[in-house]
Amino acid sequence: MLILLTNDDGITAPGLRALVESLSGEKPYVVAPEAHCSGTGQALGLFSEVRVTPAGDREWAVGGTPADCIKLALLELLPSRPDLVVSGVNPGPNMANNIYYSGTVAAATEAALWGIPAIAASTAVGKPANLESAAALVARLVSSGGWRSLPPRTVLNVNIPDEPLERMGKAVWTRTAVFAEEVPFTVLEPGSVYRYTRWTGQDILPSDRLTDVEALSSGLVSLTLLGTDRSLDPGGLPVPL
Repeated sequence: MLILLTNDDGITAPGLRALVESLSGEKPYVVAPEAHCSGTGQALGLFSEVRVTPAGDREWAVGGTPADCIKLALLELLPSRPDLVVSGVNPGPNMANNIYYSGTVAAATEAALWGIPAIAASTAVGKPANLESAAALVARLVSSGGWRSLPPRTVLNVNIPDEPLERMGKAVWTRTAVFAEEVPFTVLEPGSVYRYTRWTGQDILPSDRLTDVEALSSGLVSLTLLGTDRSLDPGGLPVPL
C-alpha cells in the first residue's frame, strides 16, 4: 500500500514527524511544504516557480502550498498513485467555519478531488502535549482499513482530543458546526495595522446533529465526512434571471 503524508505546517513540523513515525511500518512517502502554510486553504502557487527539494528517503519539501504538494506528488514525484493521503497532524483543531481556510483540510481535499481516499487530522489545542497519541490514533484508523469505505471524493476530517491514547474518548460521527460570529481583528494601529485574533472558542449556531465543536469539547474524537461537490439541488427555486 502506498501512503502519502503531507501537512500545512512544514515538513519538519512535530505533528507530521509523529505521523511519519507512527506509520513507519507502511514506509510512507512525504511531500510537504518547506515552510508554514496555515490558513492558505486551497491556494495554488500559480504566479511563481515552485521549487522541490529532496528532504530524505521518500521525502520532498515543496516551496508552495499544501495543494501544490499534492499536485506535484501525483503528477511528478511519486512512483504510482497513492492508495491513501493523510494530512496532519495539525496542532489545533480544524472544524466549523475554519475548514474552508485550513491548509490541512485543503491538502486532503485536493487528494479527494483526484478520487483518492483522504484523511485530515488535527489536535484539539495549538500546543498539544500528546501528539504521539494523536498520531497513533491516526495509524490505528489507517490500519483498520475503514477509510476504504469512504464515499468517492470525500475527506474524513478528524479532530482529536489532546489526551493519552488510553484516556481518549470514543470516536463519533459529527457534522460541521457554524460559528455564530466571526473572530474580531486585534487593532494594533487604528485604521492601518490589524492582526487576526487567535481563536479561543466561539458560540455555534444550534444544530439537529452533534457537531465537531461539541464533540471535541466533550473529549470525543470527531469524525466529519466532508464532500468536494459544493453544488446543491435547487429544487423548485425559480431561475433568478
